[in-house]
Amino acid sequence: MRKALVFFLALLLFSCSLFRPRVQPYPNGVVFPLEEAGQVPYEGRLNRTLAKGEGGRFYFSTDRGHLYCLDSAAQQISWHQANPSPFVCPPALGPEQLFVLDQDNIVSCFDKQGKPGWKTKVPDKISSPISVDRERVYVGTEAGDLLALSQATGEPVWHFRTKGAIAAAVAFYGDTIILGSADESVYLLSPNGVRRGAFNLGSPVLVTPLVDGHRLYVGTEDFGFYCYDLRSLKRKWKIKAAGRLLASPSADEKRVYLQASNSVLYALDKSGGDILWWWIAPSRSSYDLGFDGQRVLAASRSPLLFSLDRKSGKVVGKYEAKSEIRSNPVWAEPNLVFATFDTPADRGIINFLRKEVKVEISPSLSSPRPAGTEVSFTASATGFYLPRYEFYLRRGEERSVVQKASEKNSWVWFTETEGTYAVGVRVSDERQAKEAEIPFEVSKKEK
Repeated sequence: MRKALVFFLALLLFSCSLFRPRVQPYPNGVVFPLEEAGQVPYEGRLNRTLAKGEGGRFYFSTDRGHLYCLDSAAQQISWHQANPSPFVCPPALGPEQLFVLDQDNIVSCFDKQGKPGWKTKVPDKISSPISVDRERVYVGTEAGDLLALSQATGEPVWHFRTKGAIAAAVAFYGDTIILGSADESVYLLSPNGVRRGAFNLGSPVLVTPLVDGHRLYVGTEDFGFYCYDLRSLKRKWKIKAAGRLLASPSADEKRVYLQASNSVLYALDKSGGDILWWWIAPSRSSYDLGFDGQRVLAASRSPLLFSLDRKSGKVVGKYEAKSEIRSNPVWAEPNLVFATFDTPADRGIINFLRKEVKVEISPSLSSPRPAGTEVSFTASATGFYLPRYEFYLRRGEERSVVQKASEKNSWVWFTETEGTYAVGVRVSDERQAKEAEIPFEVSKKEK
């Protein structure tokens, strides 16, 4: 009998814990609404991408020949180099150095402290972004050559010829170099530039493919989007989008994302290519997506930045900048970082946004009020998770808590003694706290 009772009580406790509401973890990442947390001006229009390095540093180039290193924690430029010719692509980051291309077809090397290194002029017109592995720098040309340069010296190491212009940067799968070409083929090369395999897609490849695990995702000019298994080189699936790719695809654990020229962002099931959801952006975007927890951060050439739920594609946050956005959005805790261009001022701006944290308190009756009046004070809080409200009364330097911290966001005061007071509230959650107060005068009791 006793065993049965113990078993019943254990079962009851288990069922209670099973159906107890789960408290969601504290929200991390980008939490809306956002407020401006800082700005850093720079010269020119940023070349599409903020390249995130180590230690909260970002590297970017502009169309006026400026190369910058930004310290996002200090919100200031760490170093800057000027070039006689405009840069035409984002800097590519290697293990110890970074590499950037200018309008004169010169690839330049800098160390990550800004010290200039080698310069290599390529005879043919470079038509692709720069890509790097641990030893080489890769650029493609309009003539159809992929050039591999030494990271140490800038000297050409080898080249591989295709039958069409190379507009996409190369991708990497282990020690295999993956090259897409306007000749409608994707090539697999050894570290020495020897062809290991290829497959034809029937349309030019102009955007950098994505390698995710053992899969390759690649888009073509005729709106095709393909998934290949890189172990077998067999196609897993193909879809036809309603526009061509404008930026390299992105992926998370379950979805692959593509931004098309019809201003639509597609989220596809990685296993079969089914469209899970789609979202129409305000304009076309060639900027990489940003990722933060369960959200996708999307920017296009407009002042609007959106946060989308990864599972549903629903907009969960929106921010309107003061001018056109000119880069990918990047989360660098505690800030969201992106670039804009201020046309009237003719300058670029790095913007820092962070979660807006605000507390306000308002009375049910305006001040002054005679003693003996009942006044209700209500607090509102923005940017807190499961907030608790502690009300206090201050007269001069003397401060006393009149309602201990709780979930209740209002307090009723029955005014008794005339005088000048401040009624305040301290709002807190597990990570932050902020106070607000308002003056309130109690006059003589009416007869």
